[in-house]
Amino acid sequence: MSEVLDIAMKNGRWTECPSCKEVIITQKLKENLWVCPNCGFHFRISNDRRIGITCDSDSFRPLSPSSGSLVPDKEQGKLDNVLKGGLASIEGLPCIVGVMDFSYKGGTMGVNTAEMIISLMKNAQGLEKPLVLFCSSGGVRVQEGIWGLMQMLRTVHARRFIEDIPMITVFTDPCLGGVTASFASLADIMIAEPGARIGFAGSRVIESTINYKIPPDFQNAEKLVSRGFLDMVVHRHNMRGTLAYILRWF
Repeated sequence: MSEVLDIAMKNGRWTECPSCKEVIITQKLKENLWVCPNCGFHFRISNDRRIGITCDSDSFRPLSPSSGSLVPDKEQGKLDNVLKGGLASIEGLPCIVGVMDFSYKGGTMGVNTAEMIISLMKNAQGLEKPLVLFCSSGGVRVQEGIWGLMQMLRTVHARRFIEDIPMITVFTDPCLGGVTASFASLADIMIAEPGARIGFAGSRVIESTINYKIPPDFQNAEKLVSRGFLDMVVHRHNMRGTLAYILRWF
């Protein structure tokens, strides 16, 4: 039986939950919005899947990171895969949406990614629409050296000049480093998915620096909301409805 399960998992028909080790039919997992039906673990999902389960059907229209204009279909594949952003609607409410993807280079923020974030902010201001950002990142892109670090300053500077535009951040697992320390934490409303790890440095770096064993829930969303860093923790099944409820106020 174990050999059959191994084959099924290799071809993608079955998926093992990394939290409870339950083996789930992938199609059932997809129907459950990539949330484990046994323990509620929230799987990491791509930006395309995130857009599909959050935005209204066929409402998402990608924006170019350089010009801020709508991107023709034939050019959409040329954009940076870390962040996909555009004009969309959630339960009929128009907004600007940006979604980061951890599976591409750890969701790191480099020059192009920051350019896209700033472009989304400017579009939100120009169109007078709320900005919704789903953040999942390992931090800045250190391969780009000082230019990678400078993107923290650029995004903070851009956010400062559009403070009149409502911004909602949704933290997904994980969101660490320079993304948490810059634009992601400057939103008017900050939401997180259950179990999302949020912070600046990872637990191993912190422990090796201060020579102290930190609690296992030190950076979990549930701990952070109890300490006032977050406004709420929202299950993925309720995220679309919660965002729509908030957008109605804007």
